[in-house]
Amino acid sequence: MNQLLFIASFGGNIEPAYQISKLCKERAKERFIVAVPRQAKSAATLVAIGADEIHIGGLGELGPIDPQIGGLPALGVREALRTIASLTEEYPKSSDMFARYLSFAVTVEQIGYCERLTESAVQYAQRLLATKKQLDGKTQEIAQRLVYEYKHHGFVIDCEEAQNLLGNSWVNGNSPIVKFSETLFQLLDFVNLLLNIFRNKQLQIVGSLRKGIWIWDRPNN
Repeated sequence: MNQLLFIASFGGNIEPAYQISKLCKERAKERFIVAVPRQAKSAATLVAIGADEIHIGGLGELGPIDPQIGGLPALGVREALRTIASLTEEYPKSSDMFARYLSFAVTVEQIGYCERLTESAVQYAQRLLATKKQLDGKTQEIAQRLVYEYKHHGFVIDCEEAQNLLGNSWVNGNSPIVKFSETLFQLLDFVNLLLNIFRNKQLQIVGSLRKGIWIWDRPNN
């Protein structure tokens, strides 16, 4: 029996994403299949790469799995330090000023935490990718690319990019599952629109369509 998971998510924490992906894989007696009609960003991408098949619609997209802290990239600390180091090399007299600024802006512990968090993302990705025989020893390279290569957390990894990264045998952009996921997404999106207009509520589905439907009051902005 195949396990089919539809993902429409902007992401979240990497730890539960890793556990969700592993759990879905374990529950699938045959193949764990993921369908992405729209966004499966950040931690949702981590869920997807644990699947045996990934089906991405024309408007579907994965994203980098570089961790975020308070909406800012953990990798940004490293890049900021590199930029400051480059500036102090170019302007040596400014080194004391930058040193004082850094002592107020960030601690050694925070720098270390950001580094470890980023390394954890690579490690989780590697563990999920390691089950894919077709990758032929490329798991570390792909994990590193998903975390470090893309310069913006919102970068669009569409079907073509995902196929270049993960392989055509794993990622499918033209299948009955893609068409079905697109139809289902449009239906649920229309229901969500009606709930928003007439009831000021929003629809959320976590799990099955039988037991996982939640209707919430929309937050007041």
